Amino acid sequence: TSFQLEADDVVFAVGAGALNAISRSSPLLSQYPEFRNFTYLRGTSVLATRIYLDTIIDTPYSANACWGFDAGVGMTVFDITKLHGRKDGDPGSVLEVDFYYSNSLLGLSDDALTKKVKSDLDTIFGQTCIESKVIDAAIIRLPNAVNWYFPGSYSYMPETRSNSLSNVYFAGDIVKSRHGSWSQEKAYVTGIEAANAVLGNTAMENVIALEPDEPHVALGREVVSTVQKLLGGKAPSLVDFLW
Repeated sequence: TSFQLEADDVVFAVGAGALNAISRSSPLLSQYPEFRNFTYLRGTSVLATRIYLDTIIDTPYSANACWGFDAGVGMTVFDITKLHGRKDGDPGSVLEVDFYYSNSLLGLSDDALTKKVKSDLDTIFGQTCIESKVIDAAIIRLPNAVNWYFPGSYSYMPETRSNSLSNVYFAGDIVKSRHGSWSQEKAYVTGIEAANAVLGNTAMENVIALEPDEPHVALGREVVSTVQKLLGGKAPSLVDFLW
């Protein structure tokens, strides 16, 4: 069943995969090069797991980047107990393991994934983790749901205001923004920027600016900018060699 909904303004608050699908499936939007370019954007799959152990595990950091267990799959181990503190009734550590580019893992059952996560953690953290037992677990599968930023993708990302349709706007961490935030914070900020654009306010109204870069970050930016100018605007990066 189709229906028509009249609107003064429309805000696309969607991720890369959804924006791609909307643009591909709409003959009206596909008339515009801007929307055809969105079909180059894509998402990647993420598997979010959380296990509750009966023992406190000593982790190096609250967020620990890992790799090497599955070909092409990256992962981060978050120590939720360190991040949020120990709650009454929690006998041990609560660890979240997120897997990125995880298509090959999504088909596994919850039980199989729980065993895999525990085995991976045993390898990472050693004897104390090996001797611990899982008392609860939660699994969330997110197929193609997370924005995939690849070399060249920035040129296809939308601005806050559409350059094709005067009453169309975009929000989300796939949107270009001069604020400097990232991920969930960027999605929030670009939502405010879209609302400001609809209302005719300045882009940064009610947006808290980021603190200035730390000295070593500022120096790095300056060096990269200088190299780009010397090379005519394009400085090679690691991804140029990996892509």
